Amino acid sequence: MIDFDALVFGPVYDTFGEPAILTIGPVAHQITVIDHTRGIAVEEAGPIAVETIRPVVDVRRSELAQKGIAVVDLIDAELLFAGQIWRVKAPLELLRDELRLILISADPDEDEDLVIYRLTETGDRRITEGGELRVLG
Repeated sequence: MIDFDALVFGPVYDTFGEPAILTIGPVAHQITVIDHTRGIAVEEAGPIAVETIRPVVDVRRSELAQKGIAVVDLIDAELLFAGQIWRVKAPLELLRDELRLILISADPDEDEDLVIYRLTETGDRRITEGGELRVLG
């Protein structure tokens, strides 16, 4: 049987991955993540599917499994990488072998500077009646 995780994700994470420290309660784990903290469109849950731009990282399921980390344990965990501390808001299923973690800045003052826009079904940013972009947070 072909090990898709080793053949595809191994080289990707070796090339683009960044070392990070994932802290769940009192336990810290060294992991590798792919940084997308500039923001990626993710679908918000609710009665109507709406995309929102959020900071995220991708992580290999096999690495989490090797360290005994369950997906449910990731919610509210802290992630330190590239000199910044993030809190995991929610994990999203990407593929069978990879997870995408939606992040929130651990510093509440930094979240005020993070502008997030909801998009229309055509991908345009929603605007207020006055023509200004509506900031959602």
